[in-house]
Order: sequence, then C-alpha cells, then structure tokens
Amino acid sequence: MHRDVCASQSSRLVFLDIDTQIDFMLPDGKLYLEESRHIFGNLHRLIEYALLNRILIVQTADTHTEDDSEFETYGFPPHCVARTPGWYRVPETSLVPDLVISQDPRACLQPTMHERVILIEKPSFSIASNPSALRLVELLRPCHFVAFGVATEGCVRSTVLSLLSLKFEVSVVIDAVAPGRVKAGEQTLEEFTSLGVRPLTTEDVCSGWLLGAGRLSGAMLQ
Repeated sequence: MHRDVCASQSSRLVFLDIDTQIDFMLPDGKLYLEESRHIFGNLHRLIEYALLNRILIVQTADTHTEDDSEFETYGFPPHCVARTPGWYRVPETSLVPDLVISQDPRACLQPTMHERVILIEKPSFSIASNPSALRLVELLRPCHFVAFGVATEGCVRSTVLSLLSLKFEVSVVIDAVAPGRVKAGEQTLEEFTSLGVRPLTTEDVCSGWLLGAGRLSGAMLQ
C-alpha cells in the first residue's frame, strides 16, 4: 500500500475527517457542539472534492462502550457508543468504508491499493489511541494529511499533535473545524500555526492547485 497509495500526485494527499459524528454535530446528539452548525457545507465540499479526485479519505470515529471509563474521567455524558445512532456520521460525511480499522488488537491489517475510504475506530481523543491506526499511517508515508472535523481543541488537536510527533506534514482546514468552546478553539488554531501546521480554507483545498502540487510547500502558502 505504501507505494500504491502514494503513487500519483493526488494520492499523496490524505484527507483526514475527524469524528464528524451525529452525537457531536446534530442538536439531539449526546455531546452536541453548537459551533459545528457552521461547517456542514464545507464538510460536504471537501468530501465531494476528495471523491471526485480520488484522494484517499481516512475517517476517525470516536467509539465507546456503554460503560466507558472516559465518561467519568472527563465528565462527559455517554456518547458515540459503538453502533448506536449517535455513533454514525452526519449525512455530509457518511461514506461506506472500504476498510475498517477496529480496536481489536488481533485484527489483521491488510490494506490494498484499492481503498478510497478507511474508517478508524478510536477509544479516545487521538488517532494514536488505536495502535492499529499507527500501523496504518506508517504505511501511508510519504503523505500530507489535510485535517478537518471536531472538536478543534479536543480530538482534532490530539490527532494533529500525534501526527506531528510522527513527523508527518499536516494542514488544517480552518473553516471546516468546530470547537466545543470558541476561545479554546481559537487558541488551538494559534498553537497549530506555531507548530508549523498549515492553515487552509475549504476554498484553498478545492481550488485545484493542491492536485497540481502533489504535496504542499511553504512557498505556495505565502
């Protein structure tokens, strides 16, 4: 998969859709983030663009058990319990995955060149909370992650920091992320910039020059 997924210019980009699930994004969700109401249109544009241009989409899904200790640890209400209605994605990002990376450590990871949508189940904030996910992202090198989703200061931040620690290039689509708390979200975006994460808008991503570039360069963002 390392050679095949990254063989063309477009596939050197990986769109990373973080936790755009019903429990976070719809008003009747168990842990509704009100600011997410602003990003539905941009999420739709990004997913459609990726599908049209055969860009690999990696989607993470917060995935809990009914009695998950995280709920008590962080004071969260039960949410994103596996296969309950709130665990599924909102319509704008709902796709049928070609490969699911479950939390079962015994699961066999056998990606091929044919996947266009990969779903990663994770038990906590970061993509790195599922060890099999780390094996997957290593297979994707070299690539540049274009991240979006929720919540900016929560799972988006944790996942982006994990990828940076693994020396991946990461951009964040700043008008396709939503915070739980506005000020915390703003501080996270400032932190990203200080760490070298490239801020992009949905229009930047969908304008077409990303495909011609293959990977982003600093000069193109001046």
